[in-house]
Amino acid sequence: MKKTSILFALFIMVTSCVPQSKYKELEKKYYAALQGESKSMKDIEEKEAALKALADQYSTLQEQQEALARKKAELDAEYSNLQIEYAAKIKDMEELKNKNALISSEIQSTEQDKRRILGELEQTQEQLQDKIRRINELEGLIAQQREAVSGLKDKLQNALKSYEGKGITVEEKDGNIYVSMDNKLLFPSASWTVESEGLRALQYLSSVLAYDNDLNIIIQGHTDSDKYAGSGNVKDNWDLSVMRATAITKILQSEGVSPTQMTASGKSEYDPVASNSTLTGKAMNRRVDIIIAPNLSEITKLLNEL
Repeated sequence: MKKTSILFALFIMVTSCVPQSKYKELEKKYYAALQGESKSMKDIEEKEAALKALADQYSTLQEQQEALARKKAELDAEYSNLQIEYAAKIKDMEELKNKNALISSEIQSTEQDKRRILGELEQTQEQLQDKIRRINELEGLIAQQREAVSGLKDKLQNALKSYEGKGITVEEKDGNIYVSMDNKLLFPSASWTVESEGLRALQYLSSVLAYDNDLNIIIQGHTDSDKYAGSGNVKDNWDLSVMRATAITKILQSEGVSPTQMTASGKSEYDPVASNSTLTGKAMNRRVDIIIAPNLSEITKLLNEL
C-alpha cells in the first residue's frame, strides 16, 4: 500500500510536467505497477494467511507435544511402578516356588515315611499273625501234653492200684508226674538191694514207662537225717541215696525202659517232705521219687521262636 501511494504521487508530479506521449507511457506504467502491486499484495496476504495457519498448526502441535510429554511422564512413572511391582511379583513367585519345592519335598518325604510305616506295620502284622499261629500251636501242644500227662497218670495209677495205701503215691505237680515209693517197700535198712515186693512194684511201673519213649525220667534217692550206719564203699547218706536211685534205675532198664530216658540222682537228707524230729516224719523222708516229665523239646522250640 505504501508503495502504491508513492507511485501515485510520482504519477501526479510527472503528469503535471510531461508531454502527452510521455503521459500515456507513464499512465501505462502506472497501471501496470498498480496491477503488479495488487498481485504482490494478494501474495502477501495469502502468505500471511498461510503463515498464520502454520503458526496455529505449530501452536497446536506444540500443545500436543506438551500433552504427549506429560503422558510420557505418566507412562514412565507407571512403567517404573510396574517394574517395582514386577520385581515384587518375581520375588513372591520365587518364594512360592521355594515353598512349593519344600512342600513337595515334605510330601515326598511324608509319602516315603508313610510307605515305610505301612511296610513296617504290614511286617509287624505278619509277625504278629505268625506269633499268634505259633501261640495257638503252642497252646495246642501244651493241651496235648497235659492230656498225655493226665492219661499217663491214670495208666500209672491203674498199674500200681494194688499198692494204694502201701507206700506208693502217684501225683501230678507242675506238669510232671511224681511216683513216690517208701524205702520200707523197696530196701532193708541201710541197704540198696531192692526186695521182692518192691521189685514187683517196679515191674508194674515199667510196664507203663517202657512203651513211651518220649519221656524224661529222673530217679531221686532220699534219706532221713540219721547218720548212715553201714559200712563198705558207702560212706554217708549222699552215697546211700545215690546207690538206691541207681539200683532202681538198673531195674527199670532191665524191664525195658530206655536208659537214655533216665537220670539217677541222690538228694541225701536235704529235700525232706516232713520233719525229721519224729519217727513218722523220718519214715516219709526215706523214699525214692520217680519224676516223669514229658518231652518238652517241641514246646521249647516254639517258645524260642516267639
